[in-house]
Amino acid sequence: MYEMRDGQDVREPIMRKLQDEGLLRERELELLQDRDMEEVDLDDIDEAAQRTIQLMQQGAQTIFKGALVHRDWVGRPDVLERVEGKSNFGNWYYVACDIKRSSHLKDEYRFQGTFYAEILEKIQGVRPIQGYVLHTNGEIEGYLIDDILVEFHLTLDRIERIMAGEEPPIFLTADCKQSPYFSECQAKARECDDLSLLNRLWRSEADSIREAGIGTLSTLALASNQQLNSVVGVPHDRMVFLQQQAKALKENKVIKLHKIELPEAGEVELVVDIESDPLRDLHYLIGVLKIADGQETYHQFFAKDESETEGMWRDFVAFLQKYPTAKVYHYGWYETDVFRRTVAKFGAPSTVDEQLTVRGVDILPIFRESVIFPLPFYSLKDIAKHLGFSWRTADASGLDSVLWFHDYCQTGDSAALQKIVDYNEDDVRATWFIMQWARKQD
Repeated sequence: MYEMRDGQDVREPIMRKLQDEGLLRERELELLQDRDMEEVDLDDIDEAAQRTIQLMQQGAQTIFKGALVHRDWVGRPDVLERVEGKSNFGNWYYVACDIKRSSHLKDEYRFQGTFYAEILEKIQGVRPIQGYVLHTNGEIEGYLIDDILVEFHLTLDRIERIMAGEEPPIFLTADCKQSPYFSECQAKARECDDLSLLNRLWRSEADSIREAGIGTLSTLALASNQQLNSVVGVPHDRMVFLQQQAKALKENKVIKLHKIELPEAGEVELVVDIESDPLRDLHYLIGVLKIADGQETYHQFFAKDESETEGMWRDFVAFLQKYPTAKVYHYGWYETDVFRRTVAKFGAPSTVDEQLTVRGVDILPIFRESVIFPLPFYSLKDIAKHLGFSWRTADASGLDSVLWFHDYCQTGDSAALQKIVDYNEDDVRATWFIMQWARKQD
């Protein structure tokens, strides 16, 4: 699946960037273009740390990609910014800022920034009061280090115990899918019959359920009503729902809660899926499956770079205007979010805006309200594969699409572009496949 060169996975840096929710270097430099900036362009961590210290001692205003090292702690903040105040260096000290593509200030960003602040205190003799995140829209968001410091140290202690050999309890989450160890973690969870195999289970809920003496999926599936009522802090109706999930998983069966309320089939139906490169903050493919008169036709709208995105959007809008009464279906919230932001950026007739953002149909919440699947995760691939759909490229994911897009941008390889298109077409066909399954259940 991944290209190797001289024994190295040449896509590994891209994958690390994706997992870290960062951007490509060129996009980061665009956000920092008006700053008086010094870059630490050194791969060797010790050399990079020495150069960073030199720049801090010299009082450089902005340090890009510096390295912070103290004993076995290593941090690589995207930006170190000089501010006024006393430190070991003089009448200035440094604060850290990371560039993140998410528009939300996530806890993991604050934990990362607090880690930088702790190392900075060791280096410059003063801990920054705040950490910062620079978002892709150019806005800088700050947060107080003290607000998360206690939780940070508790978490750091757990991490250091794990690194010393302590095995943490299994708890499977959707984020685990990004880990190279996901298959091993999932196998371990199944082997342990772990409660975290329940879809969207909170850690606090799992703790409360275990404290009530219900430690596995099997015991939850067989628990009495009295046992369910004994769980502190989890409402009874929630416990009943979790028990149904446990039964579905243990018996490998789909449980229908009530009718799946999809809109009635129209003369024309449109199923949409969008491929995006988060490192470039770019939406590069809008795929549409048109269903009319019993025929299914796939249409694609592609942009190879930022300069082509408006044209791609205009072509997509023109296509939609041919079918003003057609329902637009998609799987998950992402398409709606992209539609709203792109309408705000490039515009669209009010009829198209309404067709996408008001009358558009996200089928995922409809499924969640109506059906329990014997699955830990409810992604399109999880559900469609369970119901019998197959992708042309086995085990392909959105990450692979991004990697293929990077290949295409760098080499112009038409085979990489075809993989992207095939993958997107399979996604919209998978969405249509599970819609057809749902309509047959009534």
